[in-house]
Amino acid sequence: MQVLTKINSFNQLLDKSRENNKSIGFVPTMGALHEGHLSLVKLAQKDCDVVVCSIFINPTQFNDSNDLENYPITIEEDIKLLEEQSCDILFQPNVTEMYPQGLYAKQYQLNGVEKVLEGEKRPGHFDGVCTIVHRLFSVVKPNTAYFGEKDFQQVAVIRQMVNSLSLPIQIKTGKTIREKDGLAKSSRNILLSTTQRKKAKYVYASLQKIKSLYGKVDCTQLKEMIKDDINQVQDMELDYVEIVNPHSFRPLQGKGTNEDAVALMAVFLGKVRLIDNLSLND
Repeated sequence: MQVLTKINSFNQLLDKSRENNKSIGFVPTMGALHEGHLSLVKLAQKDCDVVVCSIFINPTQFNDSNDLENYPITIEEDIKLLEEQSCDILFQPNVTEMYPQGLYAKQYQLNGVEKVLEGEKRPGHFDGVCTIVHRLFSVVKPNTAYFGEKDFQQVAVIRQMVNSLSLPIQIKTGKTIREKDGLAKSSRNILLSTTQRKKAKYVYASLQKIKSLYGKVDCTQLKEMIKDDINQVQDMELDYVEIVNPHSFRPLQGKGTNEDAVALMAVFLGKVRLIDNLSLND
């Protein structure tokens, strides 16, 4: 695996692949890699001739400076995992390389999907996400980019950005990879204490409860039940739980209908914030 930190040297290498009409698959990450990231690399390897992974902790998508400061960095382990997975190229730029004119985030209008849930709770978050993903896309010029379904709303936002800018890039998703107790694999999981880790299973359990009762219990009542359940767990606080149409992100009312539905939630476990989602139609 070749590790590159500069855009110029990266482009010199990739230009050879492009000249030979080789397809490029791209897996953008912020590091602290786990099985979820590696599953996306595997998907890219099945589809594409060349697979690029990037590691860049993007400052502009953090609305909480403490969250940025505490974000886990495990670069040596990350490189080892990518080498074991036979990833072709790792692009690992620094902040100056990605933001040569200083840190900034463009504003994107994405039909409102960027303003609810994560967008409401983390103001400016999706502007930062779109800014860096758009920047990375302009550098890597992939045929296909891969994202995890755990970040369900982020995927929807990126799809909308790609469509609105008419970028010639296909967006594919990989299924959420979970621990044995159901906790979604996440880079932030390593920040949990042993006690907190045991409690983290309640996030997925809550989503499963929603799925089992969806269509039988009014959505508003169902969300209140989950709120009560979560807030009864010591050191755990619900940030939000919502049941929405997965395309428009419109909140669903009543006992639900035959339309597509997904439950999304965010929970604080101490200072660690966990997000997860579950389709209610499978």
